[in-house]
Amino acid sequence: MSRPGTGLLLDSGILAQLRGRNPDRAVVAFLRRRAHRVLYVSVLSLGELAARFPGPETDRWLDELAERFRGHLLPVDDAVARAWAARPLPAGPAGLRSVADDEDPGETAGPEDGVHGLLAATARVHGLSVVSAQAAAYRAWGVEALDPAED
Repeated sequence: MSRPGTGLLLDSGILAQLRGRNPDRAVVAFLRRRAHRVLYVSVLSLGELAARFPGPETDRWLDELAERFRGHLLPVDDAVARAWAARPLPAGPAGLRSVADDEDPGETAGPEDGVHGLLAATARVHGLSVVSAQAAAYRAWGVEALDPAED
């Protein structure tokens, strides 16, 4: 896949910020500054986005994303599942929250947070850094993570 530290795994929150006619400028600028790095998306993020924004427009957008990231769309396979099972539990109060969750953004999930734990495991298996507004929470899972707002 990618050499460790050279690829970026975009989480569903970052993808959502890139959607539409007016994508988040900070996220766009962050990615432009890292144009030399290869971008990846997990099938889990596509599922989160489909759940958060149901409808035909989202379905078309997800089809476009899948096409754009062909060859860079990462599955949850045996290696990822095993890395997730062997993962270090998140340290401290930093937890992860799905973009599909309706709770207060300040609320956190525990180590049972499967989607984000699997995303962290995907990054670990493929030697990628996660790009997320919740970078500190991914770091608690033991993977390198970058937040465009901290850049």
